[in-house]
Amino acid sequence: MTSKRGQIGESITWVVATIVLIVLLIIFIYASVVLSEFKSLKINTKKISTGSLDWINSKTQMAYSISSSNKNKIQVWISQEVGNE
Repeated sequence: MTSKRGQIGESITWVVATIVLIVLLIIFIYASVVLSEFKSLKINTKKISTGSLDWINSKTQMAYSISSSNKNKIQVWISQEVGNE
């Protein structure tokens, strides 16, 4: 008859290690939630100004050079944004 002490000891080690890892994960998740409450991101909600049209034009030209197949979609999006200004 063989002894099962080695298998029981190894199983207990894995169970304890798993519990420790779960506790650490819970602590880190809680800490990140607490830290995220202190840091707030302020999003700039300004409309597109005329000074940024050069930036849009340069990005548009880059998009056209990558793929000209979506040129009509890009032009519609830009005209909608400029029209909403």
